Amino acid sequence: MKKLATAILLLFFSNAANSQITIVTGDFATGGDTLRVSTTNSAPANTSLATNGLNALWDYSALVPASQDIDTFLSVASTGAIYSIYFANFGFNSNRANIAARGLDLSAAGGAVPITDVYNFFYNSSANYKQVGFGANISGVSTPVPYGNKDIVYNFPCNYGNVDSSDSNYSINVPSQGYAEGQQHRVNHVDGWGTVITPFGTFNALRVVSELTGSDSVFISSFGFGFSFPRTKTREYKWLTTNGDIPVLQINVNVNGQNETVTSIRYRDIYRDLTVGLTNNSQPIDARILPNPSSGGTVTIELSNLKNGQCEIGVYAINGTLLKNITKNAVEGRIALDELNEMASGYYTINVRGELGTASLNWLKK
Repeated sequence: MKKLATAILLLFFSNAANSQITIVTGDFATGGDTLRVSTTNSAPANTSLATNGLNALWDYSALVPASQDIDTFLSVASTGAIYSIYFANFGFNSNRANIAARGLDLSAAGGAVPITDVYNFFYNSSANYKQVGFGANISGVSTPVPYGNKDIVYNFPCNYGNVDSSDSNYSINVPSQGYAEGQQHRVNHVDGWGTVITPFGTFNALRVVSELTGSDSVFISSFGFGFSFPRTKTREYKWLTTNGDIPVLQINVNVNGQNETVTSIRYRDIYRDLTVGLTNNSQPIDARILPNPSSGGTVTIELSNLKNGQCEIGVYAINGTLLKNITKNAVEGRIALDELNEMASGYYTINVRGELGTASLNWLKK
């Protein structure tokens, strides 16, 4: 009888340890948090994004980082006077925010207007976690850009089986130069709970799959015309844990019909010595991309550093979404990219980093 009671207790605690968790507002980062993240674009061969459902096991313990970053979260007050007022956390403010994070430098009006020093602004409440807009230096001016409709990243409480959606949009107008507008449709589905294993550890987790579609429009005053184009359809697979601050693992993919192509993998991690492999040189170097505009075929990046070396090339949509991550060797400062031939028509930002230095380019695919 004692053995039977012990077995029952062990079974109870085993099931409790692997039971479904609930994600709420307090499980995310706040201003002042800094989190180390490892990144790669290569998933282990024995993993499948199709795994979902009850008490699932997602084993990504074999992930190998290609680089590491620090995610830094800020108070709204620390982003400067203009943003502190515009995104102030007051109940009457439709753009209220209580957390900020650095974002990716972009471009507007067909690449003619650089958008730098980007901050993304979020409001985390008991109801949801949403992006309310962003701020950036546009033509030398600190400019708040609110979302007309907010992007609901998560609804709370977050439980297995939840499905929700949101539509968001923004508009940037630069007098005498042009404007850019963007619309996005997000569908969130909590499609599984269970155990996720990464090099950082083993965690009880909920998996949230976010499907993103949208479009962008640009008008260039100097050309006197504009056009619209659809965004590449993407999915974000995110594993959330209690008190995790950010997804303990996130895998982003591009979607083409029934096919998915992994563009990035990010996961919480400890410091790791990455001196073996890609060596990063933070020194900016001059570069150009040819042909630009391009209507197809091989695109070549030419670097002023006429040496050989390994580089990572990130291809970003006008809204900052990473669409493609490519690792290539430069030969005498030239990088041939057949991979860009498959990109849809539109404006893109191409970031290059690696042994030879860093560069950021704007590119138009006709």
